[in-house]
Amino acid sequence: MAEPDLVLALSRSATVGTVETADVVVVGAGVFGASIAFRLVERSAGKVILVDARGPAAGMSGRSFEQVRRHYSNEIAIRLANRGFETFERWDDEVGVGGCGYVRLGYLLLVPEDSVAACRSNVELGRACGVDTRFVEADAIPDIEPLVSLSGVAGGAFEPDGGVVDVPLMLMSWIVAGIGRGLEVRFGSPVVSIEAAGGRVVGIRLPQAEISAPVVVNAAGGWGPGLTAGLGLHLPVTFHRIQMAWLRQPPGAPRLGVCVTDAAGGLVARPDRGPIALAVAYEPDLPAEDAPSLEAEVTPGYGRHLRSALRARLPAYEGASWERGVRGQYDATPDWHPLIGWAPGVEGLYLALGWSGHGLKLSPGVGEIVAEEVLGRTPFVDPSPLRPDRFERGAPMYLAYGPGARA
Repeated sequence: MAEPDLVLALSRSATVGTVETADVVVVGAGVFGASIAFRLVERSAGKVILVDARGPAAGMSGRSFEQVRRHYSNEIAIRLANRGFETFERWDDEVGVGGCGYVRLGYLLLVPEDSVAACRSNVELGRACGVDTRFVEADAIPDIEPLVSLSGVAGGAFEPDGGVVDVPLMLMSWIVAGIGRGLEVRFGSPVVSIEAAGGRVVGIRLPQAEISAPVVVNAAGGWGPGLTAGLGLHLPVTFHRIQMAWLRQPPGAPRLGVCVTDAAGGLVARPDRGPIALAVAYEPDLPAEDAPSLEAEVTPGYGRHLRSALRARLPAYEGASWERGVRGQYDATPDWHPLIGWAPGVEGLYLALGWSGHGLKLSPGVGEIVAEEVLGRTPFVDPSPLRPDRFERGAPMYLAYGPGARA
């Protein structure tokens, strides 16, 4: 994705062989790095530098499905998603620059019989946390989305406030607002390594320069675990292929009205612009990949797989024309929840990684948590359930629907 001229003009690379200094370096200019960097400068954290090998939204953030919802299995995830929605709805007051493109469409989760109890439980947890949500019986689903085929569907959950946001717009708005508050950006130079001495961070190394800093926030998405390995810190993050396609309905054909997630058949679809819909058909077991990748093309046969999923759940879209497809990855932890907190054994290194497909919805709240903890303050919600050492402690997060991006 090309960087906007404004940010290119404000970005600069360090001079060859120089050593800069900063109070905090944030690695990664995706939704998390941008949110974190903005909240740090908003809170007067000193000199903050945001670094990325390519530029804003050039990684997996630029391949987001852009759907937002609050249906989760754990209170902390719901609280973070709640904070995200507050930010989306109050962007002018919260950020003051640009926008996030939030469009309220409604979010409908469809479940088979063996997931009804889990769905009801998540709905009740959400309601207890202030989410406008309800369980819907199968016969009421056509009132919400008449295009859904109910074969194998026993019920579902509906959130009227669910919808979509514009990820590049949101990300760039954070960055430009941050620059207005003193944020410095370094785009186009990959981080060669995070440097440490005596068990604590001392900065980062770029191909032709160094930035010295007592705090480094690793928010580099799928590339983040590779940066910690050189410090002897091996994170439990794996990579799983995810593919999606934009489909165009012909004139006069019915169009999807809400965001639909089909837990029974592995399809996720939502309205996009005009006659376009965006759809994902999950492949069996979410194929594992060895390393983060920005492969552009979908795999052979994916189109047939997607058509089959559409035929089963949204048959009105089976014949929609293929506009384009894109291939990305989930950077997933064993419990499909992120790693948030100080890195064990490396003082001054903060981890915000392993988003497992939930990143967009949680990013506004996570930005605040990281900024507060970096500054030694107490955040608005206790992030301890998401600490990076939870697997060693035998405390993984609960998954109502089993391993996967629904969490």
